[in-house]
Amino acid sequence: MNCQIGLLDNRSSPEAKVALFRSLFRGRDDVYSISLPASAVPGWPAEVPLPVDPVWKNDYAASVRRLTRDGIDMPLANLFVHTARTVAPDAEGAGRARSATEAFFFRRLETLPETAGRFRLNAELPIAFDGWGRMEVDLLCDELRVAIELDGGQHLDDAEAYRRDRRKDLLLQENGYLVLRFLAEDVGKHLDEVLDAILRALAHRRRA
Repeated sequence: MNCQIGLLDNRSSPEAKVALFRSLFRGRDDVYSISLPASAVPGWPAEVPLPVDPVWKNDYAASVRRLTRDGIDMPLANLFVHTARTVAPDAEGAGRARSATEAFFFRRLETLPETAGRFRLNAELPIAFDGWGRMEVDLLCDELRVAIELDGGQHLDDAEAYRRDRRKDLLLQENGYLVLRFLAEDVGKHLDEVLDAILRALAHRRRA
């Protein structure tokens, strides 16, 4: 028997298990493997198929686990799959992809007991910014004065976008807001970390 068996356990990826299976039975035409669809994840809505690409599954597996652990319905699952599509920063519709991320994340917050009803999406504040008499933030918790901003990939490459974000952060802080800024991509790939950071921030603001 191949000694690789000892290298696998319950935490091993499906791809690793299938690879071992194929190596053990190479050349046999009476034995074959069947890969379950990604939507067969327990707790995931069967009506919303997940991509089968191994790279996608590796990038988003932790977020899928978090979603199923916290509970997920079909509308939220559809928003997540749309959010997790790869969109080039300069592609037409990149702004719409970012808006989809905001919509998904807002719905996720609305379905969790710790955050339900606390945030407003695309909220305006009476703070003058960039020549306007108001400022818009992606998600705002008025009660605890927490502002969440989701940045697209272009924010990493554009010096002016970086400066604008810092000006915005400073103005929000001067007006008593705690600013949490995340990459839109991380809402899909690192949902665990993003949600936990927000929950910690809310708990800290309540104590303060």
